[in-house]
Amino acid sequence: MLQFPSGAWRRYGTILLVSVAAVILYAYIDLSYSLPWNPDRPSLPMFPAAPLAKACDGAFPLPSADDDAALVIPNIVHYIWLLADPAILSLDFKVFISVYSAHLYFRPDKIYVHTDASPELWARTKASSGSDWTRRVLNLPRVEPKFIENPRLTTTGVAIDTFGAKSDFLRAHALRDLGGIYLDVDAVPLRDVAPLRRAGFANVVGGATALAPKHTGYVNTGVWLARPRSSLAVLFAEAMDAFYDGVWAVSVGILTDLAYRLHAVPGEVLILNPRAFAPASFERADTVRLFRPYRDAAAKPLLSHQGNSGDDDDGLPTELASTCADALA
Repeated sequence: MLQFPSGAWRRYGTILLVSVAAVILYAYIDLSYSLPWNPDRPSLPMFPAAPLAKACDGAFPLPSADDDAALVIPNIVHYIWLLADPAILSLDFKVFISVYSAHLYFRPDKIYVHTDASPELWARTKASSGSDWTRRVLNLPRVEPKFIENPRLTTTGVAIDTFGAKSDFLRAHALRDLGGIYLDVDAVPLRDVAPLRRAGFANVVGGATALAPKHTGYVNTGVWLARPRSSLAVLFAEAMDAFYDGVWAVSVGILTDLAYRLHAVPGEVLILNPRAFAPASFERADTVRLFRPYRDAAAKPLLSHQGNSGDDDDGLPTELASTCADALA
């Protein structure tokens, strides 16, 4: 009969416990996502190319380097707003902050609200019947409706039954057809993105901030700059129709997959650091950090409206704190 020395059981028992703990830890946080040699990061094997083969027919020609205007992403902002009740168009303060900030900093040619509201409801709400914040949004300069149909089915018959998924399809069509800047209604611009629009890339996206390693490596779908008919916008629209399976978050995997494939094409995709477009993740600990009170009395405000700067509601504030000094502080 095999016998272990008296102290062996304790030693081997410790090794066994550590091994079991390591397996549980690996399964819980999926450490493989933090390994740089992991071939699955972020999601390349998820979406085979075969269903999209026809989407690449007649490759989309790159604009001539001599045509500066064609290389610039249009200064058009897109929002999506679908109605839960076809008789009510109501926007809250959060939406106002996003749209007004886009108006203030981007100085866009147009701010399109893609909506399934009727033209009559839009006009009536804008004129008198809407809430205060709704009327303020609809009456901002250059805010215009784009009346669209509520997407309900893919071409393969899969039901599109959540507002998040519907918005994914609609943003793809807006950027594919018109180009510009797509913003979720909770994305708040803090400065002009003109340098990014003029950087020579057909698309600009940012990474998604995450606290857990298994959620890292993905692209944020809530802010997206694109030229019309760019490869990424066209393929994303095709891929959403081909791969949508009823799970809303599949759009994150699709955009990530395509962005990482296409960023090797010169001038096609610029992928920014996650902090550029998404300073916090969707996890509670991160949002608490972002929105906690900040009481540093010595801190200067980002914007100052004191004094008579001569700006009207349509202009940019002229008294801006020193960006470099604020960053270093």
